[in-house]
Amino acid sequence: MKVLFIIMLVLNLLTEVMAATALIGGPEGISAAGTGEMWSMHYGFAVLAIASASLWIWPYRTNIKAVTAVLGVLMTFHAGLFISLTLAGDQAAGMIIHAFLAALCILLFTQRSKWCSE
Repeated sequence: MKVLFIIMLVLNLLTEVMAATALIGGPEGISAAGTGEMWSMHYGFAVLAIASASLWIWPYRTNIKAVTAVLGVLMTFHAGLFISLTLAGDQAAGMIIHAFLAALCILLFTQRSKWCSE
């Protein structure tokens, strides 16, 4: 499970950095400054915070308290985006990626006591 957690952290980092880059650099990103249509850029910077969770937890990736907090945030984020993208129905790839990451976070969360230390 430790290896699966590391894989999830790397996938979270890569996926969210790519999403942040697309959102910040896209048509409603930084080039839309001053138009009032910059939700994409704002969300892109928020996504960087989610990506950074993979880096912040790295030195503590076997500590149950740290893992619980980070997995709780990532579960909520990925499950919420899966629901949102499902309701919108216009981004199948994002929906599938967030469903996979949410399921992986839920699995890891339920099994964390088996591979984490106090």
